[in-house]
Amino acid sequence: MVLGDRIRRNIITVSKEEQTRLKNAFVALHTSFHYPGPFRRSDFPNKPVAGVSYWFKQDEIHANTHVHECPAFLPWHRELINRLEALLREFDPQLSLHYWDWTTSPNPLFTSDFMGSASGDAGEPWLSAGFYVPGATNFRSDSSFDSAHNNPFDPPLSINRDVSDGAPVTPEKDAAVINATDFPSMRVLLEGSHGMAHGFIGGTLSDPHTSFRDPFVFLLHSNVDRLFAMWQLQPSHPERLNPNLVYGSETNSKGSGDVANAEVEDINWGILSPLEPWAGPGLDAQTSETGIIANVRTTRPWASPENMQKFKDSRAVVIPARYDTTSGAT
Repeated sequence: MVLGDRIRRNIITVSKEEQTRLKNAFVALHTSFHYPGPFRRSDFPNKPVAGVSYWFKQDEIHANTHVHECPAFLPWHRELINRLEALLREFDPQLSLHYWDWTTSPNPLFTSDFMGSASGDAGEPWLSAGFYVPGATNFRSDSSFDSAHNNPFDPPLSINRDVSDGAPVTPEKDAAVINATDFPSMRVLLEGSHGMAHGFIGGTLSDPHTSFRDPFVFLLHSNVDRLFAMWQLQPSHPERLNPNLVYGSETNSKGSGDVANAEVEDINWGILSPLEPWAGPGLDAQTSETGIIANVRTTRPWASPENMQKFKDSRAVVIPARYDTTSGAT
C-alpha cells in the first residue's frame, strides 16, 4: 500500500496518518480557499454568490441539482466525487478519496480526530472548523426550499448522526449489483443500497437535501462509485467502458422536470442531460436534444463572471477511477 499511488482503498485499511491527512484536507477545503469575485453574500438570490468555500460549494451543488432516482444518478455523482478528490489533492497531492465498505460497520471511523461523533452532534473536528455553527444568525436551512435561509455562503446550524449497529448492506446485495445484466437494473439495485446506507448513518445524511454537509457522505459515495466501477469492469463486458453502449436502454434518455418543484415532482436527469452545474450555466446548456429541466440555479464558478463551464454529459464520465477491488489495482 503506497501513499500517493492514486488508488482508492477501503478507508478502514489505510494508515492513521493517511486518515489524518484526509481529514486535514477536508478542513482546508473550508478554511483556506474561496471562489473569487466581486459578489458576496448579499447578492443572493439574484446572482450566484462568491465567497463560498470549496466545502460549502459541495452542498450548494448537490442541493441545487437534485440528481436522484434517474439515469444520470451514477455518472453525475462520479463527476462530483472526482472533482472533490481533485480539490483535496490541491492541499495534499498524495491523497485519494477512499471509501466506506457498507457491508462493514463504520463505527471505527467515528472518532474526534477523524469523522467526528457517530451519535448526535458530529462535534470535532468539524465544529471548530466551521462546517456548522450552532446558533448562527445567518444560517443555511435544512430545507433547500426555505428561501429565507438558503444562502450557500452561510453555515448550517448542525451536522448530526444516528449511526446504527452492524452494517446496512449485505455482501449478497453488493454481488447482485456487480452481476446485474444491464445498466438500468444495476442502477436501481445500487441506488437502493445507497439509500439504505444514507439512512443507516442517519441524521444529516438521511436527508438528500442536507447530506452533502457531512464529510462522511464522500466516503459513502466513493463506495457507490466503486461498485459501479466493479460492474463496468466485469471481464466479459468490455462494452461497459464504451460511452455509447454502457448505459444500455437509458443511453438516449433526456431531462425533464422543474427543480423548483423538487419536493413534489421527480426530476429526471437523463444521460443526454448536461452535467450541471459544471456544463451550464443554468438553461444555457440544455436544448430540445438534451431535454429541459427548469429552474436550474446557476453556480459559480460555472457562471458569470468566471464562466468556467465546459459542456459534458454522462457519456464523458465513463472511465472509472482505480479502486483496490478492481482489476490491476493492488
